[in-house]
Amino acid sequence: MIAIPSFGKLILLIAIVAIVWYGFRFLGEVDRARRQAARGASGAAPRTGRGRPADLAQVEDTVKCRACGSYVPVRSPSRCGRSDCPY
Repeated sequence: MIAIPSFGKLILLIAIVAIVWYGFRFLGEVDRARRQAARGASGAAPRTGRGRPADLAQVEDTVKCRACGSYVPVRSPSRCGRSDCPY
């Protein structure tokens, strides 16, 4: 007792599905633009494909100087600048 719907009903069903699909696509674009605007206004780092900050390679290791207590880059030749600096 399955009846084949009429041609008019099929066209109406296709139109409703298309309207809902395009509506969700539009809402997704609006949400994506809103997030980008919020990220740009907050000054956050731009993200790469996996959600990690793009400038992750620019992070530098530091160590705490035992003489003065300041944090100095590990690869820095001058260190903290004190004569009794062990680093």
